[in-house]
Amino acid sequence: MKTNATPSGAGGRQLVTSGELVQRTRDLAPVLRRRAEQAETLRRLPDETVQDFREAGLFRIVQPARFGGYEMDMSTLVDVAREAGRGCGSSGWCLSLLAAHNWLITLFDEDAQQEVFGNHPDALIATSLAPQGKAVSVPGGYQLNGRWQFSSGCDHAHWIAVGGSVEPGSPTAQPEARIFLLPVEDIRIDDTWFVVGLRGTGSKDIVVEDVFVPARRTFSFVDAEAGTTPGAGTHTAPLYQLTFTAMLSMAVAGPALGIGLSALDTYQDWMRSRVAIFSGAKMTQQAPVQIRLAEATAEIDAAQFLVQRDCADMMRTVTGGERLSLRQRVRYRWDGAYAITLCTRAVDRLFAASGGHALYDHHPLRRAFGDLHAMSAHIIANLDLAGELFGRVALGLEPNGLI
Repeated sequence: MKTNATPSGAGGRQLVTSGELVQRTRDLAPVLRRRAEQAETLRRLPDETVQDFREAGLFRIVQPARFGGYEMDMSTLVDVAREAGRGCGSSGWCLSLLAAHNWLITLFDEDAQQEVFGNHPDALIATSLAPQGKAVSVPGGYQLNGRWQFSSGCDHAHWIAVGGSVEPGSPTAQPEARIFLLPVEDIRIDDTWFVVGLRGTGSKDIVVEDVFVPARRTFSFVDAEAGTTPGAGTHTAPLYQLTFTAMLSMAVAGPALGIGLSALDTYQDWMRSRVAIFSGAKMTQQAPVQIRLAEATAEIDAAQFLVQRDCADMMRTVTGGERLSLRQRVRYRWDGAYAITLCTRAVDRLFAASGGHALYDHHPLRRAFGDLHAMSAHIIANLDLAGELFGRVALGLEPNGLI
């Protein structure tokens, strides 16, 4: 089992293993389950949940060791997100993304990395990376304006990374898509998060009005894809040779696996106690109940195998000193999206077989149904986009999407 040296409190060092982090999350899952309704009511994570994650060291899984992180591999992040998702889908989603964003910071200039983590190793970064903003090049950096949607966990963040298009210098040039990093003091959160799923993630709008972003706190999408961002090479662990899209494809799948497993547990426990209203027969004796359970179990198992295989494959590749190939990257994108789709289909199956009682807001299957459909709406989880991208590359065509 991989062991990583990590900072401990005010001084000294302690050793923590991947298995210990997964077990800490597993121990937290019942607490997260009890808080799930509170998270939905707040429409963000309870502060206590964020503090529990911080104290357990869960945000530091893929954070650089230089800044107090663990530099663990992708399977650890997925396993931790899965166990958190078994307790609360919104909590698992925010944990996975906020932890993954600590990896994202390594793509920025080293001075920007120091600015984020140098005096605050527990800093959290929320994002909304679609290039919806507009930026103008000015001396020393860029002037940024815009509105961005779906910034999960932004209420708890210290920094926000957003995407924007830089106006070209000539009429014939194309806009340049870039990522910009801003302290929360430079942004405004607009509470728009009234939704049917992942209600507890607080994925609100971010508004930026004429803010200067220094050059050290930005990089281009092109450089991110090519592995030539300003931060490339500042951290030598194999983990930092991954691409962000490959990593994100697995990170968003982790909590979906947890929701699926939790729904299986809920369905089995519930059916053991139910009887048919008119006949009085035990529901466990009904063949449709048994078949739906078997089908859903296979779908969730298949999703787990896909994600586990891909995490192992990507880490084996970069540990061997190789870059991820185009074929690998589009496969990870497809497999991550398909794994979420498999979990969604499984929960749809269980939800439809559970009758009217599962419709109530407080029912765990209702929450699982809404959360997984919300996850499926994420661009990385869009099955059609990921499938087209995979198919084009498999057939020898140029990719036409985010890889």
